[in-house]
Amino acid sequence: GGGGGGGGGGGGGGGGAEGALSLVYGRLVYVAFLLQVKLIYSLPLLGRSVMLLLSALLHAYDSFEMHWASTHRGVASRFRLIESHWTFFVGYGGVLAALSAGLRFWDLFVLRAVLYPIYIANAPHARYSDAPTRRLPVFQACFGVINSALQLAELRMRPSRS
Repeated sequence: GGGGGGGGGGGGGGGGAEGALSLVYGRLVYVAFLLQVKLIYSLPLLGRSVMLLLSALLHAYDSFEMHWASTHRGVASRFRLIESHWTFFVGYGGVLAALSAGLRFWDLFVLRAVLYPIYIANAPHARYSDAPTRRLPVFQACFGVINSALQLAELRMRPSRS
């Protein structure tokens, strides 16, 4: 079976309504990316390898999300940061991604319960800025789909001018 990311946690942004909207927006992008990963997994030849790489990015995102939310880093900024330093984040989430692809559900559940707190606690001390690479825009399709859907919903909700 396919891997995929972890569960994801907080949202970020400000407090109140802004924080809630940021949380929902972040979850929408995250779920869209999970669907993209599942779709890529079905591709012949490269699907499994690319899925593993993208799953590693999601596991890294899960590990850093709480830290980024506490520093009020916006949702789009978080994903851009991963795209800009993707080699670091693939390494950071690679072990969890490989385990996700190879272990049974309950074995993985127990192992992640032990490892994720360590990854999350280490996130504020990580030095990803020391590993600049050429940007890998893997989240952009998800942002495009989600932003387009939100704009369409906004247009439909506007009262008509008749």
